Amino acid sequence: MMQRSRHSVLGSVRRRRGTDSEAGGSAVEFALLVVVFLTLLFGMIQYSLYFWSTQSAANAARDAARRAAVGQSCTQLTAQSQANTKMVESGYQVTRRYYKPEDTSFTTPVTAYTGANARIVITYQAVDLNFPFVPMIQDAKVREVAVARVENYSSTGNTNWSNCG
Repeated sequence: MMQRSRHSVLGSVRRRRGTDSEAGGSAVEFALLVVVFLTLLFGMIQYSLYFWSTQSAANAARDAARRAAVGQSCTQLTAQSQANTKMVESGYQVTRRYYKPEDTSFTTPVTAYTGANARIVITYQAVDLNFPFVPMIQDAKVREVAVARVENYSSTGNTNWSNCG
């Protein structure tokens, strides 16, 4: 059997002692990086849900504008729009107004007629998960607008052409 020299044994002891001073370094690095990583992860989750909510509101507004253009009642319009909108926390409101086609700034509402524009505005407070260090876009307030042209206005029949909201 071969014996180790005294010098090589002391060298390996010294090398082991040198690593003892760095024993908690990786734990500290992990603690610093996990905060940044979790903030990014929770931010992506929160913003994804917010954008999903705004996209569903945009779809609901377009659908409501088509329904308003054929004279659906305000109650049915609001119920259908709310059923199509995701991640609503509170304050859901649907507004329907009719405007002349030349009124592109939508300042003067008119009574519905064939050729008028039906304008729908959906507003509500989206769900905010309240993650720390992750601010919410526009305080989670969502506002979507859609416009459709009234094609077959009829004051008779099972339609409701009143403004609502």
